[in-house]
Amino acid sequence: MSDERQRRIEELRRVGDAARETREAPPEPGEAQPDEFTPPIRRPKGLPFAQFESWIDRQIRQAQERGMFDNLRGKGQPLAPDDPNVRAYAGDDAIGLKILKDNNALPAWIELNREIDAERQRCRRILDYYVAERDRERRARFATDYRRKVVELNTKIDQYNLIVPARNLEQIRIRPDLELRDADRRRWAALDG
Repeated sequence: MSDERQRRIEELRRVGDAARETREAPPEPGEAQPDEFTPPIRRPKGLPFAQFESWIDRQIRQAQERGMFDNLRGKGQPLAPDDPNVRAYAGDDAIGLKILKDNNALPAWIELNREIDAERQRCRRILDYYVAERDRERRARFATDYRRKVVELNTKIDQYNLIVPARNLEQIRIRPDLELRDADRRRWAALDG
């Protein structure tokens, strides 16, 4: 080993030891006591990045030592090949979609669409009860309940329309008065027939 290289290694060791002492030195009397909200000590200027262990690196190393990564799903298995469909069509969202797929999750707009479909079914059932009901007071309660549910549903539709990735996937809001008028027509048609 050359003398220059040996000197450089010795210098790096000294700088590393000095940095560790700075990081581990107890506070001076009268100096503010460190608490959990104190920002981490920055890397000294002379210390190369390879010798600096950040707070995140330290947390990962400690978790590894405790064995927290030992029972992860798929440990020791090769990585699955990328899905060509995700790569081809997702563009910038490819990484996010891959993470969702790996964790059996769906994008928020798809989950919200499923909720909207379920709510639409509930509203249709209320309208069916409204059409079939002969008692005026119960029909009025069904109409009130339907209007309340449609307000909630329209709120979800508005949220969905804000986050859906393509304009052609947006949904139309429900107009409860028109739907109730149509239900009244069906009810009268059923009574006449």
